[in-house]
Amino acid sequence: MTVAASIVLALFITLANYGIWQHPELPEVRSVLFVRLYKLLLILAIMTGSFFCTYCILLYTVYHTDSFTVLTAPVYRSGASKFLYFLIPFCVTAAVYLAIYFCCYWPGLMSLDSIDQVDQIFTGRFSNHQPFYHTMILGAFLNAGLSIFGNINYAVALYVTVQILFMAVTAGYVTMSMAELAMPKWMIATATLWYALMPYHIMYSFTVWKDVYFSAFITIMIILLIKIAREGGNFGRYLAFTIFSILICLIRSNGLFAYVFVFLGVLILLRKRRGLLFIIPAVMILAFVLKHNVLNSLGVIQPDTVESLSIPLQQISRVIKDDGNIAQDDMQFLSKIIDPSTIKEVYNPDISDPVKNAIRDLGDQDYLKDNLGQFFTVYLRTVIRNPMTVVTAWVDSTCGYWNSGYNYWVWFWDIEENNYGITRTVASEGMQLVMDEYLWMFYNTRIFQVFTAIGMFVWIVLVLFAKNIATVNRAGIIAIIPILAVLLSLLVSSPVYAEFRYMYPLFTALPMLFAVTCAGSTDDADGEEVEGDPDGEDDKQPA
Repeated sequence: MTVAASIVLALFITLANYGIWQHPELPEVRSVLFVRLYKLLLILAIMTGSFFCTYCILLYTVYHTDSFTVLTAPVYRSGASKFLYFLIPFCVTAAVYLAIYFCCYWPGLMSLDSIDQVDQIFTGRFSNHQPFYHTMILGAFLNAGLSIFGNINYAVALYVTVQILFMAVTAGYVTMSMAELAMPKWMIATATLWYALMPYHIMYSFTVWKDVYFSAFITIMIILLIKIAREGGNFGRYLAFTIFSILICLIRSNGLFAYVFVFLGVLILLRKRRGLLFIIPAVMILAFVLKHNVLNSLGVIQPDTVESLSIPLQQISRVIKDDGNIAQDDMQFLSKIIDPSTIKEVYNPDISDPVKNAIRDLGDQDYLKDNLGQFFTVYLRTVIRNPMTVVTAWVDSTCGYWNSGYNYWVWFWDIEENNYGITRTVASEGMQLVMDEYLWMFYNTRIFQVFTAIGMFVWIVLVLFAKNIATVNRAGIIAIIPILAVLLSLLVSSPVYAEFRYMYPLFTALPMLFAVTCAGSTDDADGEEVEGDPDGEDDKQPA
């Protein structure tokens, strides 16, 4: 298994670096045979080096079963001591966020997506392209703020302040849960600094994005899953799990997709926790009804067809751009959707928006919608005729999520122009200068860029996942599944090759993933029923 996993990971590393072996530097005088052998040599060199690196890491992880163990047996802290592990990190994190917010970024940070949601709230023309239910949450705060203060900036500030406090609560809940898993004080202190000092946590806490709450909700759900897996469930835990599960499924378009994999994980690992087997299918059904039947009845516009076809459209566009092998009949079909010459002009390997917007503005999206079956038939034929081009197009569309070394924007830092009078106020120029310099380091200094490398942290999570599998730590495995499910959703449909906020759940949950891995497995985490409790639940466990 270790060898097979190492081969797969080495293959991904080789694909991510296809530019090295597909377009190498060559002497002016060379034969065709030399070029082919040289490219093969480069592939073998990258594959071999990657294989041995990943093999050694996985081998150490699998066979050194105590390498992550902090304490052999959990010793739960309780009472006032336990609450301090929540209160101190909460206060530290909230103080940092609020100080920077009021000095530099009041009333909040708002990108085009944020302004689009504000437009929907005040015009009443709703689209689920920006998740409708998050728009409703934002609208509730804006309307309440306008009623109370009579000023749009204060209304935005009301929403953002609550979001800041909620993110600080999430950080405190993580550290308190780490204390319950008997993690040492230095690890809890490190987690506190992780939330208080990492620039994306700071900047995201006052950015009006759905991704912020979504990441917090996933982190809380992961903690609840860990507690249910290790200790059993009670009414409070199951109720909280249900609420946050519903929010996860509704607040981002890929939430329900990821939640399906949580259900599969529970079926395999925690099937004796029968409360989960009832809750999760019920949540999926409810979420589907709320996202489709209810929104359709309310006249909310669903995302258009091209929005969900980012990867296939990018792959076909790459073949067209490179003058690949497309059958004449297939090209005629594609020409009815969009002029191929337009595709050649607008195609960007890193982001699908130019192609999607060209189809929206210059093409015939209705024809695509009415002929989806034929589109996928053409797509499959294109894949078969141009396998390497299609693979490299996929690599370029997703590589930032599973390979390191890419520079792409991480946070937003202002308020987009709008018609509502929402403007940013800087109360302290000195503090703003400090923040600009601090953020600059993470964009321009190699050692700090490590902290924003999505791919590196994905590999860390994969190592933790392997460790939990090796130690049969069911709580650890089930905790990582939601993160891997979010990653999978991006690998099959991401519109951008390295959008940090799309993988932000990994960064909010990471300290807890380390903690549950270090804590190891318990007798109750095997999915079997707890003695004396026919439902496999312990009603006396705290939430």
